Amino acid sequence: MSGPKVVRIVTREEIISICEGFLRRLDQTIDTWMRDGKRIGELTDEEVANTLERRKMLGALLAQDAFMDLQKMAPDEIAFLNADLARRQQIAVDKATQARKRQRQGQDSADSLMQALKSGDIAIPMELHEKLRLLASGNALKDADAILAQGFSLLTPQAPVGLTDAQRDLAERLMVGIEAQDSVGWKSTHVAPVPTDRIERIDRQIVELQMLLEADETADFAARLRTIEAAKVDVQQNLLLDSLILDLATVIEGAREHRAAMAELTMLAAELREYDLSATTLLESIAAAASSTPIRVINEFSSECRVLITQAQQRREAEARRRAILQGLAQLGYEVNDGMETAWARDGQIVAKKPSLPGYGVEIGGQAHTGRLQVRSVALTIDRDTSRDKGVEIIWCGEFSKLQELLAENGNNLTIERALGVGAVPLKVVSDSQLSVNTETKGRTLG
Repeated sequence: MSGPKVVRIVTREEIISICEGFLRRLDQTIDTWMRDGKRIGELTDEEVANTLERRKMLGALLAQDAFMDLQKMAPDEIAFLNADLARRQQIAVDKATQARKRQRQGQDSADSLMQALKSGDIAIPMELHEKLRLLASGNALKDADAILAQGFSLLTPQAPVGLTDAQRDLAERLMVGIEAQDSVGWKSTHVAPVPTDRIERIDRQIVELQMLLEADETADFAARLRTIEAAKVDVQQNLLLDSLILDLATVIEGAREHRAAMAELTMLAAELREYDLSATTLLESIAAAASSTPIRVINEFSSECRVLITQAQQRREAEARRRAILQGLAQLGYEVNDGMETAWARDGQIVAKKPSLPGYGVEIGGQAHTGRLQVRSVALTIDRDTSRDKGVEIIWCGEFSKLQELLAENGNNLTIERALGVGAVPLKVVSDSQLSVNTETKGRTLG
């Protein structure tokens, strides 16, 4: 048994609010996972359906009061989806990088092949000429290899068709010394070499940037690369490529930070709307934020959201804590009225009387928004038989245990953090005139 106590209360409403916050963050993560996964073409309808089914299962945990399970599983699901999206983006980057490499090889080969055909005064069929021209201009064609093979065949010396055996033998003797080359060999001698490692690195950087920004925001880098590639292969070209690599690295890092900040802001804005606060102007500004919005402004918006959300959470939690304590006291036979919750919020403490214990009451003090409260038996008159004080404290200790049980039945948790022994300090005296107003606390406290 003990006397005055410092206690902490966690209400069911508070726990539900925490769980709902996890679900809101999960919903935002799923939205991002679906949007980006579909945009890069690395997500199937079946995978989306499976994820939504897992989300439904987690939502059911809240309805089942499986709060601990939800608080563990929701963060795990969020971490999984973030890692899964990063993996899918890596796959998309690999595919796009290889596609750019093939496109570049096709472009270089088509350009060199057209020059060779022209210098050899070899006629090119009109349809083939147009396809080669498109490849040489950097267009991606599905049958690029077949087109190049068809063009290369025009360069390959062949024995005339429809000749007699004697004529064919003569033609073969005339072709002696003309080395036959396949397309690979021809490319090695006719297609200008490029600094492959640097080019492939830049290709990958451009693809990564395209995952983060809109196409028009990455076009300048692609244009710079084309200009550098068209230049003479020398030390100057390598310097230009190195400079482009550094510029891309800087922009990619900034884009990643910006994207992460925007993702955080989006989650905070969703949570802010959930609390239905009068932050219309802020929410409108957040909705208008885009990739061009400076990260400094985004972080400022996030800070404002956090402050408003914290304030709203504290208000809700304080109301729930005060309500839970007062309802519990009422069940124990203490006089509780509608104005006591308001008085507690205003004055920081209240005193509840119990008709079966005339001259005594229970004082509850402290700021409910912190969850840390002080409870103690008090006397309502200085002119009393003080020999009863210790017995009243013992009664209150028993009732406190009952209060814990009543709160637990409703999903609330009331625990003792610190306590003094029964009779360790004299009962604080609170007059009738002080029951509804906050007064200076006298006597020893536990704060």
